[in-house]
Amino acid sequence: MKRKLIKFDIIHPPEYLAQKKGEWTDLSTISRKEYTDRLIRLRSNYSDFYTYHLNQTSDWEAEEFFLLDDTFLEKTAQELFGSNHRLIKQWHGRKNAKLRFNPTKWRDYVIDQYIQEVKPDVIFVRSQPMPSRFWQKYRHNTLLVSRLSARLPFNWHPNHWDMIYTDQPDFKTFFELHGVPTIINDQGFDARIITELKIREKKHEVTFVGGLGTQNFSKRTNFIDSIAQQVNFKWWGYWWKYGGDGRSMAEFSALHQTFHGLTSGLEMFQIYKDSKIVMNDYVDTANGIGFNQRMFEVMGCGAFLLTREAPNFKKLFPDNVFTTYSDERDFLDKVAYFLTHEQEREEIAQNAQKFVVEYYDYSKIVKEFNYDLTKALRENKPS
Repeated sequence: MKRKLIKFDIIHPPEYLAQKKGEWTDLSTISRKEYTDRLIRLRSNYSDFYTYHLNQTSDWEAEEFFLLDDTFLEKTAQELFGSNHRLIKQWHGRKNAKLRFNPTKWRDYVIDQYIQEVKPDVIFVRSQPMPSRFWQKYRHNTLLVSRLSARLPFNWHPNHWDMIYTDQPDFKTFFELHGVPTIINDQGFDARIITELKIREKKHEVTFVGGLGTQNFSKRTNFIDSIAQQVNFKWWGYWWKYGGDGRSMAEFSALHQTFHGLTSGLEMFQIYKDSKIVMNDYVDTANGIGFNQRMFEVMGCGAFLLTREAPNFKKLFPDNVFTTYSDERDFLDKVAYFLTHEQEREEIAQNAQKFVVEYYDYSKIVKEFNYDLTKALRENKPS
């Protein structure tokens, strides 16, 4: 019998999903499956990179559940409760009949009912918009697995999980001190994306896609604002609105002028493909370790990556798959050089794509994921 896994994740950033939903005029008529497939085809965040490859094995039935999406939640409720879903929503969305509707209470109820319906062997929470204590009621008969790469989420505790994945060695040490089995899980790239991209003349010189602002991004925000004043630069992404010193994008003149809006998924990959140089920097909590999802996405698309140097690169990557910079002056010199040396730049980009597809494709990452989960289920079979 196949094991069942539900992966809980989000479309990131949420504002991008809202933008796409504003473009879709048929949301009320399509089924939950059709809507789920549409979300997956966006290729945002981690798309179905884990679940698709798990389903290619003979061991798993794996599916996506999209958090922070009211449309997905409503379609799930319709599938669970049928024509009575609106009445059920009005009742279970309240603590009692006198209180106002509570979206969080309704969300939690739908998720709970869906989990009871599917009866998964594994709950894999890759994004963390909910308190980790929410999942504890399933722990007696379900393996609870989390993945964490950036800062520790609010209301999240390592001991709420049976197993944690991370790509940050410091996190691994910290979680293991709490007695939680923690596995270094590589970032990667899904080679299916290559066939979904258009091959055309490059139209951007230097680009960046990602989050900027104050919280967790302070150093790279200041750095990118400075270099954006000195090269032909464009960036897409989102501005972090919470925490930090509260500065707005308008206070960074170069970033404000070079911002081209929200993007994610396949549209983001196409920007990489259309760029001569894609720059990369890391979150402030990386502690000098160079390793983020953007690196693998850029290389996997066959784009040229210019990333901040880091001491871990020699152990992880060959010399000919990207180029590094040490500081602002070095960055500007490298940009000037590679904009005028197209053949060398493209050879490095092609090397990068071959390397990532050979060693970091999700089909390979998920083989290890499959092994880890199977072993954990065997050793910690819920009673």
